[in-house]
Amino acid sequence: MTSTKAQHDGDAVVQRLKEEALRRIEGRHEVDLEPGAVARDAGVDAQDAARHFPDQEALMSALIVGAYNAVADSAEAAAEAAIAAGADPLRRWVAIWQGVREWAVAHPEEYVMLWGRPIPGYTAPPETVEAVGRIVGAMVAVLRDARKAGELTEDRPGEAPLSDGMLQNVRALGSGPLEGLPSGVVARMFVVWTQLHGMVGFEVNNHLAAVAVDPASVFEYGAGSMGEYIGLRRRADQ
Repeated sequence: MTSTKAQHDGDAVVQRLKEEALRRIEGRHEVDLEPGAVARDAGVDAQDAARHFPDQEALMSALIVGAYNAVADSAEAAAEAAIAAGADPLRRWVAIWQGVREWAVAHPEEYVMLWGRPIPGYTAPPETVEAVGRIVGAMVAVLRDARKAGELTEDRPGEAPLSDGMLQNVRALGSGPLEGLPSGVVARMFVVWTQLHGMVGFEVNNHLAAVAVDPASVFEYGAGSMGEYIGLRRRADQ
């Protein structure tokens, strides 16, 4: 066997091993929530479990809807506390996202279940849209109040015009809970939503541990910056 052929064969073996390892890593996202098996490990009678959850999808949906509503509760409670404290729109915005982050840090596995990789073969029920809508609704309420008070920048000087594709995205999103808000604000919502959930995801997946001594302050800075980016004005005393 020549050295070239040996090298080629060795590379082929390495590639096959890596492909199989990757397949196994991908497989870790597959979960077995068959109610009978869950009942056994939970020390619950299988028939009793079946009365509550007739199948795996029902149990998965209960977990997901419950988690979405829990994070929405946290966001709404933070918004109400900020309003009671007389916070301006930017502080209210930051408080809402701090509510999301605090829940996520306390319930990392549930957060990853919601905003991590979708579970293969599972389709979430319509109730999840309503729960997510509560979080979006808290954010939009801040934007509407700020606009009414003249504290929302609608057009950012020098901002690039929206592409045809982005205008389609804006029209689709603008016909829902963001209806009536300026196109630029709706467009920036895409960036803000993914940016801040990305920051939360980095923290709950332990990707900030080596770089942030105080991750809460990093997130507060990011939430404030994204609030300004979407158009909320920072007052001189902030």
